Amino acid sequence: MKNVYFIQANNIYGTDKKSTYIPYAAGCIQAFCQKNTTINNEYRFGKIVYSRENISSLIQRFNNPYMVLFSCSVWNMEYNKAVAIALKKAYPECYITFGGHSVPPDGDYLEQYKYIDFLTHRFGEEPTEGLLEALATGNPLENVPNLSFRNGKGDIITTEYVPQTRTDYPSPYLEGVFDDILTDDISFSAIFETNRGCPNSCSFCDWGSLKSRVRLFSMERVLSEIDWFVKNQIEFIYCADGNFCLFERDKKIADYIIECKQKYNYPYIFRVCFTKNKFDSVFEIGTKFFKHGLDKAQTLSFQSFNPETLANVGRKNISIELFRNLMKRYNEINISTFSELILGLPGETYESFCEGIGTLIRNGQHFAINIYPCELLPNAEMGQKEYKDKFKIKSTKVPFKLIHSNVSEKKDDITEYSEFVTSTFSMSEKEWAKALLFSAYIQGLHNLGLLRAIAIYCYYEYEIDYIDFYKLIIRESESDKYQLLHKLYSKIESLCNGVLDGKNELVATCDGLSDVLWGFDELIFLECYKNLAVFFDEIKDIITHNIERFEKIDSLFEYQQNIIKRIGSSEVIIESEYDFYSYFNRIYLNEYKELEEKRSILKITDKQKVSNINDFAREVVWYGRNKRATDYTSNNYMVEII
Repeated sequence: MKNVYFIQANNIYGTDKKSTYIPYAAGCIQAFCQKNTTINNEYRFGKIVYSRENISSLIQRFNNPYMVLFSCSVWNMEYNKAVAIALKKAYPECYITFGGHSVPPDGDYLEQYKYIDFLTHRFGEEPTEGLLEALATGNPLENVPNLSFRNGKGDIITTEYVPQTRTDYPSPYLEGVFDDILTDDISFSAIFETNRGCPNSCSFCDWGSLKSRVRLFSMERVLSEIDWFVKNQIEFIYCADGNFCLFERDKKIADYIIECKQKYNYPYIFRVCFTKNKFDSVFEIGTKFFKHGLDKAQTLSFQSFNPETLANVGRKNISIELFRNLMKRYNEINISTFSELILGLPGETYESFCEGIGTLIRNGQHFAINIYPCELLPNAEMGQKEYKDKFKIKSTKVPFKLIHSNVSEKKDDITEYSEFVTSTFSMSEKEWAKALLFSAYIQGLHNLGLLRAIAIYCYYEYEIDYIDFYKLIIRESESDKYQLLHKLYSKIESLCNGVLDGKNELVATCDGLSDVLWGFDELIFLECYKNLAVFFDEIKDIITHNIERFEKIDSLFEYQQNIIKRIGSSEVIIESEYDFYSYFNRIYLNEYKELEEKRSILKITDKQKVSNINDFAREVVWYGRNKRATDYTSNNYMVEII
């Protein structure tokens, strides 16, 4: 029998307790192929490679491989290439097959990389089955859909694209594909599908280019897989459905997940991507997940608020009025939410991008705005030449390193890359870098809470828009008048320009902390937090010189500084001659009322005490970033009004 191996190389997280994802994509393909009698009689499947192993050691443990199939994504593409080269050197007759999200829909890779023999496009199951069967029987490869190969003359052939329509794919979990890797000393997380397909046609997403209807897996399979997760004590499950809650049956699935959590304490976390239009269902299920500790934050995403941009990318948003009402509903029951925007979409300008951020904040999203540079995916509509030419899209390859990974932890010396859209017909490269910097400041100073109360007060009492407030802080930071702010601005500006030039990644270390890589927004927060008194002195000076007759400034700044979580404290008393606590809580519920001159004493009980800056950075800024963990007045802490 011929030996076949799958490689889906993921990063390993942690040191004491190592964790990674089960190689679900490779497992799905193997489970499907094993149902084919010809393949079962002809081939033997080896243990799936699921991590970035040392390449020479990996090659040595392969046993005369007939074919090695690589699942290619942004985090492993260069590693896969290096392994493939080493494989061809050690086993010249071994077939190399590349598939996955990072493989383009044509045969160009075969021209670029002579060591690759086959490419599977879009989907993995059918083209891989057809390829293995054709090689076993001698049937023409031209009859296999979604495949690229070289014919006898050396010409590159790409066969007809045929979409997936089936719903009866075997489950790799239930078929035992992963049984051999579960014995490894790894805490595995799992990918979970209840359906495939997406009804949306977003041009930045490779799902959108498929324009496929959603196909449901059987409830028997879905519930049996949940049982499998519980039996194997899988702590974290990521549901890969693009639109959870789109179907009525999703309520039953959610209830079963909750039932398992109550009975067996597994899974710990069940993370989903909710649909955009079933608001009541999303609220109902999201609330249940929150109450049972399965998910700590709900997504309310937009990508952009610019009508031209939305038309260009095939996207529709919920109304602002509905968003405001949803924010109020979630805030009333203390459930955290986060909203997402994408930087660099065609039609977006620097000003419209900033205004989109302002729209979110003005309508109640004060706590978590996640902003992602638009990544150019080879199978998305946006990744195609015609689309790029139409909107004058230019991109930059940027080194890819995972946020919160440890820079000193040597896995290998192979650098992976992301490809970001860094200019379009409507936004120059300079404006893109400027927008990246602005978004980092909004997230670092407002969402993470350092200036949130001050900015809100300025908005309601002095009619200073949030965007103008933070642009003022940035503008003043450009001057060397303010030593801390200027040093920080120079660092962030250099990092943003470095991304634009492809010189550095979207993460960096923080001086004085361990060598963990932080996002630029987290870096801003941490650098200011380490020098909190100086930071607030410089901010107060900026406001004093730019806002005339600013009343209550001392009391406001004292309150803002006191509500930031402290290191080493388990109980905190916050006193003020004004009732800031009620004032801001009413605003979060969209119920503004003038600030009362009323003595207020808050007693904060902190059961999540941290003893040093490294623990603070990890436990509060990293783990707690979408839960307002930096803010003593959030539901993470017990607040008593004395």
